[in-house]
Amino acid sequence: MSGTEVVVGEVVVGTVVGGAGGEAVQAAVTNATTAATTIRGWEVRCTGWSVPAGSVGPTEVPIERAPDQPRRRSSVFDRLVDRDDLEVAFRRIALGARLVGLAWMAVLTALALASAGLARPVHGWALVAAAVAWGSVSVIGARRRLDFVTSRGSVAVDVALAGYALFAPSLAGSPDQLFYGGYPLIVVAVAAVRSRRAVMSTAAVLSGVSLARLGIRSLAGTVEAASQVITYTVGAFIFWWVLEVLRRSERERQEALEAVAEARAQAARAEERSEMAAHLHDSVLQTLALIQRSAADTDQVASLARAQERELRRWLFEGDGEGRDGLVEALRAVADEVEDRYRVRVEVVTVGDAEASPRVGALVAAAREAIVNAARHSGEREVAVFAEVADDRMVVYVRDRGRGFDPTAVPADRRGVSDSIVARIERVGGRATVSSSPGTGTEVQLEVSR
Repeated sequence: MSGTEVVVGEVVVGTVVGGAGGEAVQAAVTNATTAATTIRGWEVRCTGWSVPAGSVGPTEVPIERAPDQPRRRSSVFDRLVDRDDLEVAFRRIALGARLVGLAWMAVLTALALASAGLARPVHGWALVAAAVAWGSVSVIGARRRLDFVTSRGSVAVDVALAGYALFAPSLAGSPDQLFYGGYPLIVVAVAAVRSRRAVMSTAAVLSGVSLARLGIRSLAGTVEAASQVITYTVGAFIFWWVLEVLRRSERERQEALEAVAEARAQAARAEERSEMAAHLHDSVLQTLALIQRSAADTDQVASLARAQERELRRWLFEGDGEGRDGLVEALRAVADEVEDRYRVRVEVVTVGDAEASPRVGALVAAAREAIVNAARHSGEREVAVFAEVADDRMVVYVRDRGRGFDPTAVPADRRGVSDSIVARIERVGGRATVSSSPGTGTEVQLEVSR
């Protein structure tokens, strides 16, 4: 197993699988920090096998808590607060039931010791000490690994302690006092969480201990022994049956949820196929029909193919574009217009976007003039446009590999570059640079603050 989990308290809020680098881990840590603001007081940590990359063994990366978030240690029950797992819930209940049974037994034994009616109180003190010790061990073990609660060893300790509790009154010299309370029956319930075999074996052992303790020397002893045997046997069956019903219901619920999810996925796939078929019919197939009718006009065929390629790329990789208005869409609209009018290819690449504004309008207008100039005068059939939007500025590059020109040799009456490009950008506080020389193509750089 190789991966990284980001945990808030004991709740996993992010996972990085495999030998992820620092950026992926940092992203998960950011998610954890965000989650920590809604789970006040929880300790946040990142733990796994790949933090930092190349390390061996578990690694913990501490994340600072907000100053107003007090440090809080999670309890064994808090560990399960957000876990939707039936078996986890059963183990949680089993732990609580065991602690209640041990406390019940310890209180009854302590009362018997306080009454000073025990000939050999050492057995009472031993039972109290064993109950406290086993309760503490159960809590510590569950904090480390929850399935410790119903492990084979834990059930064996429960059975041994319950058997000792059944004999303890006789050993202490007061057979009429009962120290164990409901602990033996709780032991049967805990074993039922583990398995049917465990619960039946536990019931059989406790029934045998009860028969050995009470015997059949009198009618009262026989009735009491039979009552305890029936209690443990019937209790074992009821506990196992209830848990089995709940498990079966949970399996059926999960299967139903999976079936619903699969049906929704199939419906979504069918809808996607229908949408794709409709789009292909409305656009691609119609364009192919136009190309067939215009086969003799190579320029018209190339124009139709470029327009269809452009539209199909946007639909496949960027969605339908509804509701978008800004620098990117404006530049692409200009590219479409120039391609259709001048029969050249305008390739637009963008990083980031900016909403419509006077500066964006000036930038697009200047870029349009540069693109048109390249389409008209460069002699090339392709123009490259690159736009980048940063936090504080917007930059557009218009490049061609055409014949180029000498900017210093442009006649004074040719003011397309100076007025429509340079002056327009300078009026909004920006900067325009035209780099060109004969035979090397032209690059226009337009930069405007946001």
